[in-house]
Amino acid sequence: MPIIPIEELKPGTGGGKASGLAELARLGLRVPPALVIPEADPLNLPQDIERRWKSMEGGPAAVRSSGSDEDADEASAAGQFETFLNVSPENLTDAVRRCAESVQSERVLAYGKELSGSTGGNMSVVIQAMVKPVRAGVVFTAHPITGEKNVMVVEAVASLGEELVSGHAEAARYILNNPPAGGIGGGETGKIAPDTPRGQNIPAGAPGFAEKSAAGSESGLIRNSSGNLESAALDEETLETIRSGAALAAAEWGVPLDLEWALEEGTGLLHWLQARPITALTDSLDSHIGPETLVTRCNIGEMMPGAVTPLTLCTFGRSLSTGLADYYRGFGALPRKGPEPSFIENFEDQLFMNMTNLYIMSHRVMGATVEGTELSILGYVLPPHEAGPQAPSHIKFINGLRYVGSLFRWKKKLQALKKLAQNSRIETDGLDAAEILKKFKNAHPRVMNRAVTLHYGASAFSGAMNAALAMTLSGGSADVTEEAKRLMTDLLAGVENVESAAVLEGLEELASLIRTEGLESLLGTKKTPAGEVHAALLADEGTVGNAYRAFMNRHGHRCIREAELREPEWNLKPDHLIESLKSLVSFPPKKTTSAGPAAAENNTAAENNTASARQSKTEQELPDLPEGINPKVIAWIAKQARSGVRAREESKSYLILVIHRFKVAARALAARLEEEGFLPDADLAYFLTMDELTDLVEGRRTGLIGRARRRRRLYPQRMELRFPDLSWGRPSPEPPPVPDGKSVLNGTPVSRGIVEGTVRIVKTREDAESLREGDIMVAQFTDIGWTPFYSRVSGMITEIGGALSHGSVVAREYGLPLVGGLSGACTFLKNGDRVRLDGGSGSVILLDREEAAAR
Repeated sequence: MPIIPIEELKPGTGGGKASGLAELARLGLRVPPALVIPEADPLNLPQDIERRWKSMEGGPAAVRSSGSDEDADEASAAGQFETFLNVSPENLTDAVRRCAESVQSERVLAYGKELSGSTGGNMSVVIQAMVKPVRAGVVFTAHPITGEKNVMVVEAVASLGEELVSGHAEAARYILNNPPAGGIGGGETGKIAPDTPRGQNIPAGAPGFAEKSAAGSESGLIRNSSGNLESAALDEETLETIRSGAALAAAEWGVPLDLEWALEEGTGLLHWLQARPITALTDSLDSHIGPETLVTRCNIGEMMPGAVTPLTLCTFGRSLSTGLADYYRGFGALPRKGPEPSFIENFEDQLFMNMTNLYIMSHRVMGATVEGTELSILGYVLPPHEAGPQAPSHIKFINGLRYVGSLFRWKKKLQALKKLAQNSRIETDGLDAAEILKKFKNAHPRVMNRAVTLHYGASAFSGAMNAALAMTLSGGSADVTEEAKRLMTDLLAGVENVESAAVLEGLEELASLIRTEGLESLLGTKKTPAGEVHAALLADEGTVGNAYRAFMNRHGHRCIREAELREPEWNLKPDHLIESLKSLVSFPPKKTTSAGPAAAENNTAAENNTASARQSKTEQELPDLPEGINPKVIAWIAKQARSGVRAREESKSYLILVIHRFKVAARALAARLEEEGFLPDADLAYFLTMDELTDLVEGRRTGLIGRARRRRRLYPQRMELRFPDLSWGRPSPEPPPVPDGKSVLNGTPVSRGIVEGTVRIVKTREDAESLREGDIMVAQFTDIGWTPFYSRVSGMITEIGGALSHGSVVAREYGLPLVGGLSGACTFLKNGDRVRLDGGSGSVILLDREEAAAR
C-alpha cells in the first residue's frame, strides 16, 4: 500500500479531501505538507507511516478521512468520518487505522444510503501537518443559504477551525462582495449591503419599484453584526488574501466551494486545509440572474402553482422558455440568429417569468409596449422604469405587421396543436429503460417544444384582446381604471363553449343520467373505493357507461397541477372526480335564471352557482360605458376577447394532452428503471433531469440516487414556499402576510356576486373532498383540476390568480363569486370561519362570532 506526498497525487485519486488538497497545491495555494494513503485497509496498513512522516515533517499531524464519496458534488459527508488532531508521530498508525475503520460505522452507512445513494466506499487517509493558528475558519464562495454567487461569506474564530465547524465557538462573520475581478477595495471598501444579499422583493406599485438591490453591484467588505468579535477579527488584507485564493479555486473547480483555512501564528501566513463543493448549491437547479433582472410569479404561478419536479423542470419548464423564443422569432420579436434569452427561471423548484427578457417584444415590435406586456402578465401596470433600448423604427414597423398577422392566425395554430396532440405518441412497449429514455428525449424538442410554441400562438390572441379591451375602456390609457376592470368582468362573463367549463357540464349531465336511469348502484356506497366505482362505470354497457367513457376520453388527461409530470391524471386516479359525481347525484345543483349583482344580494348560493345562469353577452346590450368610449369599438374588441377566451382554454387542453403523452412515457420509464435495478424506487425518476437519467442508465451513477432522495425530501417544503409577485434579482420566499386585527380583506374582483358561507381551506384532494354544499372554498390557486368541486361551493377565494386565470373563467361561467389575489388567505382564514364575499368589489368580510351566531 503506497504512501504518496500530496503534491504527487494524481488528479481525481485519493478520495475527495486528498484530491481537493492536491488541486489547491497545483494552483499554487499554500497547503500544509501532507501524505496520502490511498484506499487504506485498516487490517493491512503500511509499516513505515511514522518513518515517512518523520522524514518529511516530523511534527504533530492531523489525520483526516478522504472517502471516495466524501467532499463530492453529491454529498460532503461532513463530520461523518473520524478526524484526529495534534497526533504525535508515534501514534500515527493507530490514528490512521481508526480513521480508516470509520468508513463502516453505522452513521456513515446510514448517511451514505440516504444522501449519496451508496453503502460505503473506499477510504483513503490524509496525514497533514498541523498549523498552529492565531485564527482559522471557512470561506464560502457563494452564499451558502441563498445561493448568491456575487458574494462570499467568511467566518473566523480565534484558535482551531475545528471549533468553528463543530459549532463550539462563536465566529466573526464577513460578507464580501465578489466582483469578477479585482480586489475587495476597488476604491470602494466598507460598503454596507444586506446581511442576506438576495433579490429585492417589489410589492406591486411600490414607490421604490425602480430602486434595484445594491447587492452584488458594488465591491466592498461588509461586516455584519456577528463580526465584532475582537479576538477573531480579520483585517482587510487578510480578507483579500482569503477572497482571492478562494476565487481562484472556485474558478478552477467551476462550482461554489467551501474551503477551510488557517492563519499561522507568528508568520501570519495563510494555509488552506480543505476544499469541497457546497453540496446544496452544486445540486441546485436554480437559475442564475443578476440583481438588475425583474422576475415574477404572476401568470406562471397560476399555470404551475407550487414546486415542480426536476424531470418536469427540464422538459415542460424548458419548453415554456424555448417555445416562447420560437414564437417570438416568428414575427421578429427575437432575431433569427443569436443567443436565446431565458424567459422562464427556476428558484427553489418554483417557476418564474423573466419580465426583463419579456420586455424584448416592446423593443422590436410596433404596437407592443412595456405596459401591454405588464397588463398581459401581471394584470396591472408598474410605475415607469427603464426597460431596455429600442430597435430602429423601420424594424419595429415591419415586425408590428408580422405580429398582427400572427395574432389573427390563431385558428390555424389551434388546429395544428390539435393535430399534434391527437397524433403524438412515445413508444414504450417492449423497450428497456435506455430505449424509452432515448425516445423520450428525442420527442421533447420535436413534440413538446412545438406544442408550447403553438399554444403561445393560439392563446396570445386572448391576452392581446384583453389588454386592448382594458386600455380602451380606460380611455386609451395603460393605467387601467377600477371601472374598466368592473366592465371587463361583465363583458367577459357568460362565454359559451369554453373547454374548461365543459368538465362540470359533463359531470352534471352524467349525474342526471344516472338519476334518470336509476343506476345509483353503480356508485356503490359511501365507503366504496373510487377505483372500484371507476371500473364499474367503465364496464357498464348501457348509456351511463357510454357517457362516462366519453367523458374520460375527452377530459381524462386533466387533473390538478396538470402540467407536472408526476401528477396522475383523472383516468389514472379518479378519486375526487368520483366523489364529486356521487355528490352531484345525491345533491343535484339547483337551477336559477340570474347570477347578477341583484340576485347576489339575496344571499342564496343557488343564484350564484348554476350553469343555467350563463347568458351570452353577444345577445345582451352592452353595459353603460364611460363618456367618450365608442360602443361599436368595445363591442368588436369584446367579441374578439371572448373568442380568445375559448381559444385559449381549448389550446390549453390540447397542450395538456401532449403533456399526458409524456406522463405515460415517464411512468413507463420510471417502472423500467426500478425493474432493471437502476433505481430502488420508481418515483425517484421524477427527481432527476433527463441528462441525469442518461448518466444513470449509462453507468455514471455516483450519487444520483442520493441526489434524487434529497430532492424528494425537500419537495414538500418547497411546495409550501410563497414568493412576492415581483422581485429584482433572486427572489426570497416570504411568509404570507397575516392581517392583525383586521376584519376586511381586499383582493382582486374576479367574478361578480355576493355570498355568505363557511370557510373551507383546500390544499389537497382530500381537503377538496370534504367540501360541503354552500362552503366558501379558500385555496392557494385554482386550475382545471378543482373544477369538479365548483358545484359544491357558493364562492371562492384564492391567493393567486386574476381575471384571466383558468379558475376565473369557470367561476364566471357558473356565476360563482370569486375574489382572487388575496395573499395570505389560507393562513389568516380558518376552517369554520364565516365570511361575506363580494366578487364585484374584491372584498372579504370576516364575520365575528356574535354576528355569525345571530344569523
